[in-house]
Amino acid sequence: MSALMSSLKLAFYPTVAMLIFLAVFIAILWRVLRTPASQAARHASIPLDDEPGSSSAH
Repeated sequence: MSALMSSLKLAFYPTVAMLIFLAVFIAILWRVLRTPASQAARHASIPLDDEPGSSSAH
């Protein structure tokens, strides 16, 4: 069994997983940093709105 496991070269999978994680993390970070301040302020005020579906930025 150990001979079979050692021949599979499983070290490749953690590297691929880390690359996928980094790509997704960078994409999310890029989107967050590119969000205009007015849109971020509108999203930040959503929990404080009295009526559902209303926005205080209107």
